[in-house]
Amino acid sequence: MNNIKLLIFDLDGTLVDSRFDLADAVNYALKKLKKPQLTYGEIPPLLGSGLGYLLQKATGEEEPAVLQHARQLFDEYYSHHYADKTRRYPGVKETLAALGHLKKAVYSNKAQAFTEAIVRELGLAPYFDAVMGAQPGRHPLKPDPAGIRIILGQLSIPASQSLMVGDSTHDMEAGKAAGMLTCAVTYGYRPAEVLKKMSPDLMIEAFPDLMKLPQLF
Repeated sequence: MNNIKLLIFDLDGTLVDSRFDLADAVNYALKKLKKPQLTYGEIPPLLGSGLGYLLQKATGEEEPAVLQHARQLFDEYYSHHYADKTRRYPGVKETLAALGHLKKAVYSNKAQAFTEAIVRELGLAPYFDAVMGAQPGRHPLKPDPAGIRIILGQLSIPASQSLMVGDSTHDMEAGKAAGMLTCAVTYGYRPAEVLKKMSPDLMIEAFPDLMKLPQLF
């Protein structure tokens, strides 16, 4: 673990707290569909598996036409409000700057356009060598490791010299499947006891704790 050259970060629940804007967009769609609203507290357990999963669980629907309409309504709202309440977690920018000697990438199950927009809007773009979100038709979502392998190929760094940092079991599964080391963050959308079951190589309680890891220096 003393030869890490690349860090791949999840976005929601790892770099940024986006639950409030996501909840507002979901509730906009639910209101239009005349369905019950969700509280902010009900949203985090539904995050991490992509928008399709989020809307299916939020609406309680399985009908493709209804879910497609829900997605259109979500996008209609979220495209104008993706950064209203979304914020970086404490110490993210400073920590990324301190890790300037390492290559860094973002890999999210959020749509590519929204992933890029949030990274840019919150001033994080200069710190990353690659930013990848969901791109249907190009690669499946996490926990499939296909997207990670694309990033590794783009940056010409082997999985054995890379660390996946995320707050979900999908992040840990994808990293392990790609042959990477994994680091679970416990301040995001999954409790520590759930993440421990995935046997991550490292666990941190706050983003700046990355600077305390001798493996990265």
